Amino acid sequence: MRFSVGFYQAGPVSEAIRRAQLVESLGFHGMWLNDAQCRWRDVYVTLAAVGAGTSRIVLGVSVTNPITRHLTVTASAMYTLDELTAGRARMGISTGHASVRDIGKKPARMADLTEAVQTLRELWSGREVLMNGVSSRLSYAEANPRSIPVYLAGSGPRSAKTAGEIADGILLNVGAEPDYIRSALSSVQEGARAASRSLKDVRVAARIPACISDDPNAKEYVRPQVGLVVLRKLPSDLDDNDLLAVEKIRQTYKPEEHLRPNAPYVGHVTDSLVEKFALAGRPEECLERLQGLAKTGIDEINLALIHPDADNMLRTFAARVLNRL
Repeated sequence: MRFSVGFYQAGPVSEAIRRAQLVESLGFHGMWLNDAQCRWRDVYVTLAAVGAGTSRIVLGVSVTNPITRHLTVTASAMYTLDELTAGRARMGISTGHASVRDIGKKPARMADLTEAVQTLRELWSGREVLMNGVSSRLSYAEANPRSIPVYLAGSGPRSAKTAGEIADGILLNVGAEPDYIRSALSSVQEGARAASRSLKDVRVAARIPACISDDPNAKEYVRPQVGLVVLRKLPSDLDDNDLLAVEKIRQTYKPEEHLRPNAPYVGHVTDSLVEKFALAGRPEECLERLQGLAKTGIDEINLALIHPDADNMLRTFAARVLNRL
């Protein structure tokens, strides 16, 4: 099982480059950056700079959508990034959430997402696609087609099944409990079988909010992210107290307060929800949980890190966890 890290690029691009170089030097597999144009620095510009400043780690978009950019624009950006980094790019995609709502539009339907994935692959192969009655293609891709891994982001059975049918991988957003992971994998497998594929054909990366640190406030740092995770479809075995907390989170969440530590919705994220949907605590405490997650058979854990001293947390994780797994 490999480990990658996910960051919200709230600072300048130079900061992302420096952190990516640290991630690479510590032995992590990859780095994912978010795509939310009104909240974070541009993901493609940042990843291009990061790619030029690194040589080994894989670089992912976590996640884009088919709404905020025309598909030819996304296809061109990803093609160029993959070319620049000698095949290190990968693209996560979903129906859209904050970035779509920030421009007053609705998330895509799952059928639209399926069509978008197929269209992107055609464009990367240099073939023509019919869009709005016009034939479009990437003229430069015909002589040099590229195969870029597409990861579908998913939390519910439907998205997991769709990933099994059409995607190269899935970015699971179902928390940190092995049973939640296994349940999602069964849906991925169902979709794979329907498309005459197997689970082995789909790379599985679990995206988990994480603050693995000796800091006694570790749980506080992940609460905003956990609150976002539980806005989506949830496992069926949550107890009544958890379900009540989730209901309050959904009632108080406002898109404009996305990830704000002092937002009202964050106050309803209980320790029980943090335990189920995040990795927060001392490295030795989290090591045992990670060993349990490894037994589910997933390929990768994407640690979505939030901490004022993220660099030190990365070093701590590498020294006390990464080298023991």
